[in-house]
Amino acid sequence: MIKKIFFFSLGVAFLMGCNTKFSVNGEYIEQPIVHFLLDQGKEYHFLKLNKTFLKEGDANEFAKDPALSNFDHVVATVKEIKNGSTLRTWTLQDTVIQNKQEGTFYGPEQKLYFFKANDLDEEAIYRLNIDVDNGNHLISGQTELVKGVQINYPQPNQSFNFADNNVLLNGYKSTPITFTSGNGAYYKVQLRFDYKEVSSSGSEIKSVLWNLGEVDAGDVISSTNTIFADGEAFYEYLGQKIPVDSDVTERNVRGFEIILTAASSDLYTYILTNEPSSSLAQNKPTYSNVEGALGIFSSRATITQYKPYFTPPSMRALNQNSTKELCNGPYTVALDFCSDIAGDPSSYACN
Repeated sequence: MIKKIFFFSLGVAFLMGCNTKFSVNGEYIEQPIVHFLLDQGKEYHFLKLNKTFLKEGDANEFAKDPALSNFDHVVATVKEIKNGSTLRTWTLQDTVIQNKQEGTFYGPEQKLYFFKANDLDEEAIYRLNIDVDNGNHLISGQTELVKGVQINYPQPNQSFNFADNNVLLNGYKSTPITFTSGNGAYYKVQLRFDYKEVSSSGSEIKSVLWNLGEVDAGDVISSTNTIFADGEAFYEYLGQKIPVDSDVTERNVRGFEIILTAASSDLYTYILTNEPSSSLAQNKPTYSNVEGALGIFSSRATITQYKPYFTPPSMRALNQNSTKELCNGPYTVALDFCSDIAGDPSSYACN
């Protein structure tokens, strides 16, 4: 069993005379750092493996040099084990992605290691082994998958209902999103709104991602949980995120995707431990569940449900009253939304 170890940073005091030369750098010990999450909702599974570095000078400049963070030779494998037997073994391949977000360390290129499998077994355990630089570092870890998580409501054939026919009289509505929690410890629900934007340069599909809420293990009181997508908040959020543009001639709904992400207990502990400190104390614990390195080998589950804008003969992602409010309502009327679904009233239909 992999031990879960907490490491504490130690403060070091230096005594010096006025003519003493000293270095704040202590003896350097190279340390691998692992970030690896398995997700049975994904086809590709990516390992990020870096190392600590220590040099005299400006650390911000050294962080921009990938050679200081990457290892030369890495052999990493993941084994799928069920009922004591190894079912499959994957040897990870290296790749370079081009879309790393801007930050302290080098980018936008980033070296990762991956394997491909879209059928991970929720009943199996997964064992990681990494050989770094021909035995210089041997890293191991083990994880189960997050399982039993599913979206119960709305069903794929049910529309979002955010507005009544008369909002001024009856107000806005909310659509509940109900899910089964399974064995996860932390849950995040997001709603992605896809729309088509037409302008003088042509048409383009764009998206707005809306965070609906989070639930952690302390808030889970039953096997099912509900987070509400509030109608007025939806229109207000679109009004803030989508810019008014005089070059845009029309915008149309293309679909909605519910995104439910569930994190394992190990991953949730790792997230909590690495949050910024709200106290004056600086000696925060560091959480790790791998041997031979610092970092995390764990799992999450990503459950999605996509609703296309219209499926004949009558299924629509956003119901008729809610579509009217999107086109004519006070929060979004300036965004030039109109309905391109045949049969919708001319008061908000596209020309």
